[in-house]
Order: sequence, then C-alpha cells, then structure tokens
Amino acid sequence: MILCVGVAADPTFLAGLHAVRAAGLDHEAVDLPSLALRGSVRIPLDDLASATIDTGRRVIRLGEAGAVWCRLLDVSAHAPAPRHAHAAAGHYQAFLRLFEHLPVRVMNRPLREATGFTKVLHAVALAAVGGWQVPRTCLTSDPEEARAFVADCPRGAVFKGASAAKTFARAYEAGDEARLDRLGRVPVLFQERITGPDVRVHTVGDRAFGEAIHSPEIDYRTVVGVNDYRPVTLPESVVRGCARLTAHTGTPLLGVDFKVDAATGEWYFLEANAMPCFEGYDRRAGGAITRAMAHWLAGPSDPPPVTP
Repeated sequence: MILCVGVAADPTFLAGLHAVRAAGLDHEAVDLPSLALRGSVRIPLDDLASATIDTGRRVIRLGEAGAVWCRLLDVSAHAPAPRHAHAAAGHYQAFLRLFEHLPVRVMNRPLREATGFTKVLHAVALAAVGGWQVPRTCLTSDPEEARAFVADCPRGAVFKGASAAKTFARAYEAGDEARLDRLGRVPVLFQERITGPDVRVHTVGDRAFGEAIHSPEIDYRTVVGVNDYRPVTLPESVVRGCARLTAHTGTPLLGVDFKVDAATGEWYFLEANAMPCFEGYDRRAGGAITRAMAHWLAGPSDPPPVTP
C-alpha cells in the first residue's frame, strides 16, 4: 500500500495522487485539513510501524505501507477554530519526524534537504555535488559592498531574497540605487545576470526530465501566457549531476533550476527545490514526471536504508 499524505486543494499533491491511482497501485490518501477537523494520529515511539492514522472514516496502519508520497503543508493558520489549529500543527510536526525515520520508501523525507533555508549555502553545497558552476554571487547587508559588486558585473545583476521564503528575482536597475541603504535591515542576494533561457529539470530517482523556458521577464514565474516552454535534451553531465544530487540529498524528487548562457551555452546552477510544484511541467510532458513517480513508489519491496 502506498500512503499519500497532503492537501486535497493542492494541485501538485493531486497530480501525484492521480498518478498513483492511474497506475492501479493500492493506496490510501490522507487530506491534512480533514484530518485536523475529524481525525487523529497515534505514533508509539518504540514501534513506528505500529503508528496509525484515524481519518474519522477509517484507520490506516503505517505498518501496511510500502511507500509514502508526502507533500506536507502546515494548514494550522487556516483552521476554523483554535483546537483545529492545534491539531493541524501537531499533525504537521509529527509527520515531519515520522516520515524522516519511517523505514519505507518516502518521496520526499521532509527534513532531509535542509540547505534550502539559506540560498547561498544551498547553491554552493549542491553545485559541488552536481559538478556545476553558479553565477557570481554576493550576499550582503552592506550597501557599499552591493554597489561594488553590481559595478563589477558587466552583464548586469539580479537580486532576490536570501532565505527559504519565496521571492522573485529582479533585474538591478538604476532606480534601485536609492534603496540600497535598506540593506542594513535585511541582507539581499545579488548575482551576475546570465542572459538566456531558464531550464527546469525534474528528477525522479535517477531519471531526469528537462524543459527550457524562454521568457521576456527575469523571473518567468511572474508572468502568465507569454512564456515559451520547450522540451530540452539534457547534457549527460546535467543528468549525471542530478542523479548524484538525489542520492546525496536523499530526496528522490527534485525540481532543479538552471540558467543557460545564450552566448556561450554554459549551464549555471541556481537551486534545487525538494518540494517542487511540478504539475504544469508534467502536463506539458504528457504525464512523464508523475508516471516516473508512481514507478518509483511501486519500486523494490526492500526499502533503502534510512540514514541520519
């Protein structure tokens, strides 16, 4: 049995769940908001396999699960009452730890890839694993250091937030000079601008699916209906690097982002998202990503070893 835990209103979770169903795999689905409203979780600390999830309609025994597809979201802030908020927060924290240590195949263990909490550490550490270069980078809260870095970028610079919080990249323009004094209150990540297409690579185990995105904007996520999405044949070095990345991080599903220099053809690693929103890419790929996910979840009955 494959245990699927997430939020029914999340299109990405539903895409993975539908792939499991389409593959005809035995599964149980748990909607986190519904669980907070009417269910409960029991986790004996001396025997994780005997843990149970009571959805209010049925009891799911984790010892019967051969794999887990989890996309955990903390829904406590949206609960209708304090007791439901406390339940949702408790379930979220419990599942974070349970799925980290449960001795079955898990896509993805929620606490496994922690470098994403700071973008510079994340980029440098994971680029070394993949064998890739990164754009010239400056993380600073010093306005003068930022000015010097931008001045030394002949192709221009972009900037974005430095933490795990979702932010959008923007081109540094002359009008931003007046705002640099605000850096004293919060550091910002500056990078040399790479002009060319973005490439998103979704990895599922040792498989990789690439799509090039040509956009009129610096950050293609900020616009709808004007981007040009095209399948791309990935260089073997990128495929091998992505396979090393999933093995190193222990996260079989990753959304890996690159920029490709249009003038030189060089690839630059940006980041690897361990909780990617992949449904749009999967739809354009004819469902190839989610089919690979279902195949991975239905894989060997002997789980991979759980490493600390």
